[in-house]
Amino acid sequence: MEQDFRHLDVQFYMDRRQNLRKTREQRRPIYDDVEMVKIRMAGDPKNVFHAPAHSGSAVRDPQTNLRLTYAELHPEPYAAFKRNEEWRGSGTPLDVAPFISKAKEAELHALNVFTLEQLAGLDGANLQRLGMGGRDLKDKATEYLDAAKGLSDASHLAAENETLKARLEKLEAMLLNDASNEHSSDSEPETTAAPTPFDDWDMDTIKAWIEDQGGRFDGRWSVERAREEAAKLNDRLAQEAA
Repeated sequence: MEQDFRHLDVQFYMDRRQNLRKTREQRRPIYDDVEMVKIRMAGDPKNVFHAPAHSGSAVRDPQTNLRLTYAELHPEPYAAFKRNEEWRGSGTPLDVAPFISKAKEAELHALNVFTLEQLAGLDGANLQRLGMGGRDLKDKATEYLDAAKGLSDASHLAAENETLKARLEKLEAMLLNDASNEHSSDSEPETTAAPTPFDDWDMDTIKAWIEDQGGRFDGRWSVERAREEAAKLNDRLAQEAA
């Protein structure tokens, strides 16, 4: 199961640690550069945890049952550290919310709160540290995130509807083409051109259909030429969809 660490501020940094074995061997202080992790909980600036980045955490790999290192447990902030970039979580930054002033943003940063998700997740003593109005700020953050999720869901649904509409249009074109081919196979060969679904369409309708399918319409075409080009495009779309 994927862990949710949005309530944590995780930072990796370089530190030096004394190498006791080399110190004893060379009888002088010997130090090594060590990658470290600093973990703070949102809303609790006094509770800070430090450990070597590649030491074992309390979380085990579900497949191997081996303890994951902190670098493995928090790959995104570790990757940012290796790129020499500051990591402030993968949530929604505080400064996008219109109800959070610059001064309030600075206060929240001092409490290790850097995203709206962290603010919305505060509770108990960590929420009380926000002082007067803290509960209202938490509720506004929750409402903002819920509204943003609703907009995202609506956009996703609209995109799915457009995709479905395009598929139905292609299917309709294929059915029209199949019906035309069946009619042609049942009739006697004629010297005239085979009928198409566009034989009774006027120029404006054909133009709109060709452009809707992504084709190019030439205004110099006659209506007969336009019908022929529409039929060619219809056949090509049917072959691509097959």
